[in-house]
Amino acid sequence: MKKNIYIPIIAVALGLSLSSCDKFLDEVPDARTELDSPEKVQELLATAYPNALYAEFCETMSDNAGDKVKLSPTSVLNNQMYAWETNNEYNTRDTPAHYFYAAYKAVATANYALEAVQALGGNSNLNYLKGEALVARAYTHFMLGLFWCKPFNPATAATDLGLPYTTKAEKKVFEIYHRISLKDYYDAIEKDLTEGLALIDNTKYNKPKFHFTKEAAHAFASRFYLVKGDWDKVIEHADAALGANPDNKLRDVKAQRSRTYAQQRLLYASADEPANALIVGASSVYSRNFAFNKYGLTLEKSEEILSADSHPFGLDWSYPVFGNEDYRNIPKFQEYFKYTNVSAGNGYPYNMAVLISYDEVFLNRLEAYVMKGEKAKFLTDLVVYLRKKTSQNIRPNFALDEATMNRLYQNKGTEFDPAYTLSTQQREWLQCVVDVRRAAFVFEGLRWIDNKRLGMKVVHKKGSETLELLKEDPRRELQIPEDAISNGITANPR
Repeated sequence: MKKNIYIPIIAVALGLSLSSCDKFLDEVPDARTELDSPEKVQELLATAYPNALYAEFCETMSDNAGDKVKLSPTSVLNNQMYAWETNNEYNTRDTPAHYFYAAYKAVATANYALEAVQALGGNSNLNYLKGEALVARAYTHFMLGLFWCKPFNPATAATDLGLPYTTKAEKKVFEIYHRISLKDYYDAIEKDLTEGLALIDNTKYNKPKFHFTKEAAHAFASRFYLVKGDWDKVIEHADAALGANPDNKLRDVKAQRSRTYAQQRLLYASADEPANALIVGASSVYSRNFAFNKYGLTLEKSEEILSADSHPFGLDWSYPVFGNEDYRNIPKFQEYFKYTNVSAGNGYPYNMAVLISYDEVFLNRLEAYVMKGEKAKFLTDLVVYLRKKTSQNIRPNFALDEATMNRLYQNKGTEFDPAYTLSTQQREWLQCVVDVRRAAFVFEGLRWIDNKRLGMKVVHKKGSETLELLKEDPRRELQIPEDAISNGITANPR
């Protein structure tokens, strides 16, 4: 039986894997009567975040990946993503289809929670539940749009394809859903985000970093408006997320270098790390694969991303790179095993991962400063950021001036072709921000988002072959999973 995109509430509540849901599709379940208290709705909302990671397929598609020529092919997924081919392995963790279905399952959860809030009376004392559900629904749709839709361009958004934006709890086993325009899709995301953010109440969370707090929602908003190119709102939401002392929310990479590999891995996606705005424990085996994939971070790519040549001031990065030439890695992912039947030894692996960090928010604001011409703020904040990522001490009174910045990045930034116009200085300074972001988030998948939204050409070497992905190549948008196409979702052009 074909899977419906929207996973029934019984499957959601039980946290079942996608492969085990089919037996529930013989009839439409209705478990709303079980959501008879705010506590139960809040418990359900803990699963309104995708139970899957996008990092593996995004890193492999991006220009962070190269060919480790001495290694044999490692997986179908790694091979196909490196060549930007379609992968339909929905029962395999870390694939595009796995993320797609997990994301729509999270959306279904948010919709059932919103319906339950209304059934409980929809009073203002339940606003905190509604707020989290709306922002979670906006976030998940947004991430789907980044991978399966074209980058947002106001000139073409009305005709570019978005995805189905679902706002109702599922009532049918097989429902037909249609793609809306990218403009309408982003409008729907913005509506949910704006309405939900105003309702969030941080005091309701026992483990706030696993949920959309006010700060995390503002952090997400800074990413959303960065992709839309609304620089004023990027700054507005970044200010709200970072607060008056943003330096305290930046990851202190230099101070953490003395920790062991295991200690750094545990801390990276921990609730104890001040830099983490939103974290998740998701079904994934990425921690086993990210250093060992044939197509991944080669020595050459590592030097390109993390050497002194990529540092704005030509200094040494503090990022701790472990492993030898073919297995270079940074300790960012910690795997755990969640038992579903302890006596039988059954269960599944999951990874702790950072969905949104304050480092990203800080860099979003830096980019907005470039686009707004806020030069003094940009120059000051760049130094603040680099102090915690640079091995050498940057003296306390060091001030970066415009002339020095122009000299450091002269004739750079030619790889960009975004939807908006860039001056020569904006191109050069934007190159700085993008280089810094690339170093900060290697292995996390954010480089692919930059590749897409900034119109970068991606080149992959595969043996003696050179593969190129140009700005208008339709393969930049992942193909809709084949089961979703069978259920009426329009395929992406190929």
